[in-house]
Amino acid sequence: MEFSVELYSSIHLFITSADPRIVKTIEETPEMEGLMGAWTFLVLGWLATTIFACGGSQTLLGAPRVPISSLEQIAGKWEGLSKRMPDMRDHAWVILIISEKGHFNFVSNRGTDLLLGTGPLRISDGRVFGESSAGSGTFTLHEKDGHLVLVVEAALKDGYHYYLETTAVK
Repeated sequence: MEFSVELYSSIHLFITSADPRIVKTIEETPEMEGLMGAWTFLVLGWLATTIFACGGSQTLLGAPRVPISSLEQIAGKWEGLSKRMPDMRDHAWVILIISEKGHFNFVSNRGTDLLLGTGPLRISDGRVFGESSAGSGTFTLHEKDGHLVLVVEAALKDGYHYYLETTAVK
């Protein structure tokens, strides 16, 4: 059975179905108007939160971005804790190794299993982009308290998104 909802002015709400014998009219009351206002506020709040959480980058606040012009700037071993977006829960300890020749390897220790990956890198607009069999990621470099921080925002093929702040390991 198929239903449609149509609003005629603010007085009546008609709910009709494909079956012409079923027509119901609900008159709005002050209680119903209050309930509709609360639902509207709730839906708009949820929508704004979703847009804010998914639409913007989770990068370091106040930490200036350092444009990446060569892979030599980020070559080496980096480590950090990944966080699942948008709730930013701790997810896994990650070790990332970047070569000067444009390749990366990573190990993600989730506590219950390991995720391994490798893939090529390319530079564009001061950022680095990488892809592996597990998904893709964007790498940006930042300066925080006199130290470089490599931020990775990854989208895995399983539909999850992760945010990772890494520091260089000497």
